[in-house]
Amino acid sequence: MLLYVRLLTTDTPMKTLWLIAAVLLLSACATKQYPQASAVTDQEAVTLNCQALEQEIVKTRHIQQEIDQTSSFDFFTVLGFMGDLGIGNGLARHNASEKAKSRLSELQALRDVKCLTTTDSKPQAKGLFHSS
Repeated sequence: MLLYVRLLTTDTPMKTLWLIAAVLLLSACATKQYPQASAVTDQEAVTLNCQALEQEIVKTRHIQQEIDQTSSFDFFTVLGFMGDLGIGNGLARHNASEKAKSRLSELQALRDVKCLTTTDSKPQAKGLFHSS
């Protein structure tokens, strides 16, 4: 505490060094927090019905929009760039985007398998079997 008070009351090169060190330390912690989407679990694959699948698809698309909004330019972008040239924020955004994209494709594939209506499958079935 005494060191802190002394640094504030004196104007020395040491004060400048401490200030630079504090800014660098804070900027290294400025990685943005992106929303995360988890992979579809086996339990979800079994229990989700068509309506729940549609709701999960909407939620995942909303997560993708949040990722885009979080990546907009702001104060944390500047601090992150000062700390690691923006690499940390770029990696965090890429990982979040890939997880969301993966979950969305899993949910859509599951919807395609579970939610085909009988009217959708009749034309396919007629094409498979030829009547004489």
